[in-house]
Amino acid sequence: MPSYNQVGFIEAAIRSVLEQDYPNIELIVADGGSDDGTVDLLKALQMNDGRLRWFSRRDSGPSQAINAALDKALGTVVGWLNSDDLYTSGAVRRAVDAFQANPMWLMVYGQGQHIDGNDKRLNNYPTLPPSTSVIRFAEGCFICQPTVFFQRALWVLLGNLDENLKTAFDFDYWLRGFLAFPDRIGFVDALQAYSRLHDGCITLRMRRVVILEGMQVLDRHLGSAPKEWLLTYAEELISGRAIVSEDISIRDEVLSAVYEATQWMRGRDKELLLARLTNDKRLDG
Repeated sequence: MPSYNQVGFIEAAIRSVLEQDYPNIELIVADGGSDDGTVDLLKALQMNDGRLRWFSRRDSGPSQAINAALDKALGTVVGWLNSDDLYTSGAVRRAVDAFQANPMWLMVYGQGQHIDGNDKRLNNYPTLPPSTSVIRFAEGCFICQPTVFFQRALWVLLGNLDENLKTAFDFDYWLRGFLAFPDRIGFVDALQAYSRLHDGCITLRMRRVVILEGMQVLDRHLGSAPKEWLLTYAEELISGRAIVSEDISIRDEVLSAVYEATQWMRGRDKELLLARLTNDKRLDG
C-alpha cells in the first residue's frame, strides 16, 4: 500500500485489507515520509495487528513505493491498494479462489466502482473482460487498478513497475501483462474494490500528467496514441473537471499539451487535432 499524507483515508483502507475473510494476509504500507499524522496512526494500528508492517521514507512516487513493498512481500499472490481506496468484503478470498481454480492464471481483476471522499458511490468503473483485444486500451484503461491481484511470478517475469512514470505505471503494467501473457489473465466477476475520487487523488489532481503519460505508454506498447486523449483533456478543462493554473489560459494549456504529445501521435492526428481546437471558441472562456 503506497501512501503519502492520506491520514484521512488510510485507516479505512487498512481495515478493508485486515478485515478480509481470507486468513493468510500480510499488509505492507510503503509511506513516502508523511507529515500529517499517518506515521503515528500506523504505529497504533500495528500494535493491534501484527499482520501490518510499514516503513516511512522519502521516495520518488508511488511506483517506487510499490516496488519496495513488493520486494518485501512474502506471499505468492500480491496486489496493491492505494491508501485512499477500499477492498470489498471477500475480495482477497475470491481472487485466491480464482487462482486455485485456474493455476495457469498469472493475474486476475474484477469489477470496481468509483466513490467520493465521503464513500458515496458514484459510478461503475468501465471494466472489460480479459478476452478484450489489447488495442482497446487505446480508448482508455478498462482495468480498475485496486481490483487486480497477481501471482508473484508475474512480477518476477515482467519486472518492476516503471519508476519513471508518476501516474501511468499501472496502465503500463497491464499492457505489459496483456502483451506477454494474453491467455493467462483471468476475471473475477464480482465487485472487488472501490476506487476513490477526491480533490487530493492523483487521478484528478494531475490530469495533464495522467493524459500525457497514458499517451506515452500507448505509443510504447501499441505504436501510437490517439488524439482523442487530448480532446478528452480539453473537454475536462472546459467543464472544470480538470484545473488549469490561473496564469495560463485553457487554450494555451491545451496547445501546450498537444505539442508535448506530438511525439506519440502518428499520421495526420496532430494536424487534425490542431484544426479542431483552433476553431473551438470554448477554449477562450
